[in-house]
Amino acid sequence: MRLFVLLTFLSVKTAAFAQEQEQFMTQTTRDRINYTTVTIPITNSLFTIKGPAGKLLGDPYLDTTWQAGNVKFYNRLGVSLTNDSLAGVPVRLDLSTNEVEIRAGAKDIRAVKATAVRYIVMNTATGSPSRFINVMEYKGDAENLTGFFEQITAGKLQLLQHPSVYIRRANYNVAMNTGTKDDELIKKMDWYIAQNTKAAKFSPGKKALLDVMADKKDQIEAFLKKEKPDLKTRSGMAALVTYYNSL
Repeated sequence: MRLFVLLTFLSVKTAAFAQEQEQFMTQTTRDRINYTTVTIPITNSLFTIKGPAGKLLGDPYLDTTWQAGNVKFYNRLGVSLTNDSLAGVPVRLDLSTNEVEIRAGAKDIRAVKATAVRYIVMNTATGSPSRFINVMEYKGDAENLTGFFEQITAGKLQLLQHPSVYIRRANYNVAMNTGTKDDELIKKMDWYIAQNTKAAKFSPGKKALLDVMADKKDQIEAFLKKEKPDLKTRSGMAALVTYYNSL
């Protein structure tokens, strides 16, 4: 009987102690949460300073400035039987969505998918107009592309540049506290040569261009020796291709 009473007494005390501990822990936790001046030891291996979240830097436009241009569509506009173009309208190219943006008013911006546009002739940052032709007008390496080619030279041999954009992801290292938290839009310009609408990608340089101009090798080499164009620049390549097309 005494043993039973003793066990009952211990059981009650244990339960009361556990309840007191739970209440104490709950209150202690609440106090710590409400205590805003806690000092945490910062070490290189465990803690870092919490900074702002990363952002997406850059813009997706070939040129953020609205440029006057003429837009030629694949289909007629609305119910018109003949009108398939817009002339003298402010335009710009969104490389991330592959859309042509057209400003219809101060705050009215319309967007059309690149697949609906045959070509655009518009002013550029250089001050001269340029022609942007839908990649669907070409075969070969162009079949894997979207968007437009900028036609640098026209003729038998076309020098083309394909603008695109990609996201360079953040490379922030928490442990070392190095790198950046920001993603960034990076513009990319790839070069193509087209003959009879068949486009081939190439790296700017003498060898690549001479390979496609082999039928005029002597004249081309004479031109290079005399004029010495820089074949890794836009102007140098354009000068050579223009000369080839004149032969």
